[in-house]
Amino acid sequence: MLSTVKKSARILETKNGEDANAFWRSTAKRILVQLFESGIAPGLAEQEVGTLLHAVLGDIAARSAATRATNDC
Repeated sequence: MLSTVKKSARILETKNGEDANAFWRSTAKRILVQLFESGIAPGLAEQEVGTLLHAVLGDIAARSAATRATNDC
């Protein structure tokens, strides 16, 4: 999952507005389908995608903070 987080975060950072929304919707749908096909219950699968979103946003925020800290020095 870590590679999915970092990959998604890097791609998402390059997009804005509707392009970012479309990317995330596509990513979430693909992962939900994979989880459903693996036998994961729908509610749990949705929870996992929500957890992934929080991890992706956290990764973006952490890199942004690191960049700001480097630029402030």
